Amino acid sequence: MRNSRLGKSLATLTAATAVALGASLMTAPTASAVGGSACTKNVKNHKMMVINVGATARTGPGNGYHKVKSLQWFDQVYVRCYTVKRGTQWYYGDLPGTSKRGWVDGMLLQEN
Repeated sequence: MRNSRLGKSLATLTAATAVALGASLMTAPTASAVGGSACTKNVKNHKMMVINVGATARTGPGNGYHKVKSLQWFDQVYVRCYTVKRGTQWYYGDLPGTSKRGWVDGMLLQEN
């Protein structure tokens, strides 16, 4: 009888832990959820041109974020805002040929 009670208690504790852990994972922010919330300075009506082969737009301001789109020479990015992370200026804006937005390292862009 004691083993049965212990087993039920352990099963209940395991189930409660799994539910609590699942709920916290569902509400945890992901690396792809940054968007424009990381901006520190807004920019209006500003287009910049890609000046580097292999430029990549990302989901957040940093190379550790997921890739959104590969950019080509002379692509135009409509910049909405920017921030500086670890000494690098990152621009957030509308990406060419898509309805997506993303972050691009400022060293890969040039003013038009």
